[in-house]
Amino acid sequence: TGDGVNDAPALSAAQCGIAVDDATDAAKNAAAMILTTEGLSAVFGAVVESRKIFARLFSYVSYRLATTIQILIYLSVLVYAFDCALDPLYVILLALLNDVTLLPIAEDRQTASAEPEHANVGALIGFTLTLGVSQSVASLIFYLCMDRGLIEGISPHDEVGYPTGVHAQNAIWLQVSIAAEFLIFSARAPGLWFFSRPSNQLIFSTMLGNVVATLFAVYAFADPLNWSEIGTIWLYNACVLFIVDAMKMVYKLISNHNGAGIIDERAIAADDRAMAKPKEEGEPVTEFVKVVERHRESVRFLAGEAERKSRRSTLSKSFIAAGNTGRPSFRRADLRATSVLMASQLTPFGDDLRKRTPAALARTTSGSVSP
Repeated sequence: TGDGVNDAPALSAAQCGIAVDDATDAAKNAAAMILTTEGLSAVFGAVVESRKIFARLFSYVSYRLATTIQILIYLSVLVYAFDCALDPLYVILLALLNDVTLLPIAEDRQTASAEPEHANVGALIGFTLTLGVSQSVASLIFYLCMDRGLIEGISPHDEVGYPTGVHAQNAIWLQVSIAAEFLIFSARAPGLWFFSRPSNQLIFSTMLGNVVATLFAVYAFADPLNWSEIGTIWLYNACVLFIVDAMKMVYKLISNHNGAGIIDERAIAADDRAMAKPKEEGEPVTEFVKVVERHRESVRFLAGEAERKSRRSTLSKSFIAAGNTGRPSFRRADLRATSVLMASQLTPFGDDLRKRTPAALARTTSGSVSP
């Protein structure tokens, strides 16, 4: 951070230079971030918001890859293993509805990770494969069980072969369409999907897409489905959502994907309110010593309660709600590697550790190193 003209070179060279509210124009031009209010709380807000943006991007990318994997595997198996070629119109409508209903994810309600976010292609591929393959298996099970009463008018496979007619294709399309829409609720949540509430816009667009797909299957297509079959497909996909979400949590537990958990903004806001901040800048806090002591007592009480409880139970609740495994994540390893790299760029000059800069090296070679 800096505010004066002499801070401009440091702000420009820093990885993220921050100019305070009353900084000079030179400092503001050199900084990467400019605070518009007094204090450093804006920095925390910027970090939290940036991690939420990363979470939205990760949700979108992982969801798109997972649905692509699902459709690719499922339709390929239908064509090459069961000789059931889906009409191209179904595929076009599936892609169109899926893309349009996903637009509100840009304003989705997300949580910030407890650790800095880094793009990890390997973790992304593993996460999307878990979701996509699980969805593909669920769709294949639905297709193989359509003659068991899920869809009316489907004869047993051992008598007439696997279903390939128009009525069966309507059911296949509707099942895949609704399952793909439901998948966003699992892909966006750090823990179990029902612990992370999406934005109202995302809920509305997703359910609207499902309703439109249902109306197409009932009124627009030839040999339409009846409402009993519609209810069966909706119920089946709702059950699949819970199963796929459980598979996601198993993957997170095994691979420690996003194992750091999330930032609890409600708890932080409650702590701020408990500290009884002054309403006006410069106004002394009323009974500050008592407020701090009361806060410390509550912290000690909570720490004692946490020690008396089972650590496994605590981690289980945190893992279910926020995906916190309690183990060092890949990001912590990346941060440790970065710290080692930065430490390797420090060299001792006299009794101090000074950064290896051109000026310092010049002083070293000339023998004029100041303490």
